[in-house]
Amino acid sequence: MTWLGEQLGRIADDMPERDLGARAIEVHQRRRRNFLALTAAVVVVITVLAATVGVRALPAEPRAAARPPSPPEQSTITVGVMPTVESAPVFVALNKGYFKEEGLTVQPLIISGPAAVVPQVLSGIVDLAQTDYFTVFRVNEAGEKFKIVSSLYQAAPGSFAIVVNAKSKIRTATDLKRKTVAVPNLMGLDLLALTAVLKRAGLTLRDVVLVEKSYPDMLYAMGKGQVDAALLAEPFITMGRETRHTRIVADVMTQEFANLYTAGISATDKWISGHPRTLAAFQRALAKAQRLIASDPQQVRDLLPTYTRISRAAAAGIALGSYPAQLDLTELQRVADLARAYKFLKHPADVRNAVVKGG
Repeated sequence: MTWLGEQLGRIADDMPERDLGARAIEVHQRRRRNFLALTAAVVVVITVLAATVGVRALPAEPRAAARPPSPPEQSTITVGVMPTVESAPVFVALNKGYFKEEGLTVQPLIISGPAAVVPQVLSGIVDLAQTDYFTVFRVNEAGEKFKIVSSLYQAAPGSFAIVVNAKSKIRTATDLKRKTVAVPNLMGLDLLALTAVLKRAGLTLRDVVLVEKSYPDMLYAMGKGQVDAALLAEPFITMGRETRHTRIVADVMTQEFANLYTAGISATDKWISGHPRTLAAFQRALAKAQRLIASDPQQVRDLLPTYTRISRAAAAGIALGSYPAQLDLTELQRVADLARAYKFLKHPADVRNAVVKGG
């Protein structure tokens, strides 16, 4: 029996015969309308689902490119650096265009020493400067507000040494008594290291005559007999040795000074607070250069002849330390402890407060 026949039979029980046909047709038409409406609704739902699935299945739109950081507040900055192996990352970053990538024009200014550049930084002549950590601690203890913003160099054996003229009768540190010794600054890490060497020889700073001279001038001064000895850094140690004009008396980066963190980049609190984007851009470019040097130290030897007078042949034989891209507070504390032990600091240095956040 068909569906229509079943319906007619059920309806016939309740209705007169004359209305049976008309009522059956009415019921059938109502059912048909409901069925068609249901079918249409299902089609709509399926269509919507298909469209949704289709949209989800499409490849996602590419993400918008990361918005470049806001430009530095100061596009051109002056950075004081010494003509030694310590400052190599600055010159590598310049050579590779890393500063330019960050929207910076860096103008290096050759300085005679970390302590000598402090007044220039305080006056605003220099924005950032290579300093040793010892100098930063002493400056802060004196009431100024300096902070280390980037690590720069970690010494290796032979990277700092007391040298004399090749014809000198001075053979050991003990022979330095009453002799004239040239140092780049009378207030820097070199003085701390010299104090330690003299102490091991039974001497003090009062037993020698200190003369302040820049590294490039020291070799000339020894050749002319103006000083008896000098505390040199690389590449000047190698330059003197290669010409056979000098002889090493003592390696100052030994014992408690072995592998010491000797140099970083510093700035005043005022400059740092006013130039956060400039500083961040500088830090990124410098760290990139340091990572490159870590993977390829030849970068330093190739660039040294461009900002010092060392020959390319001599540069191949320099004693080269490392260039940590991150500041190590434990190593900074070590410098502070040495300064305190040798009575160059009256109070313990606040190492954490001497480092800018992110440095």
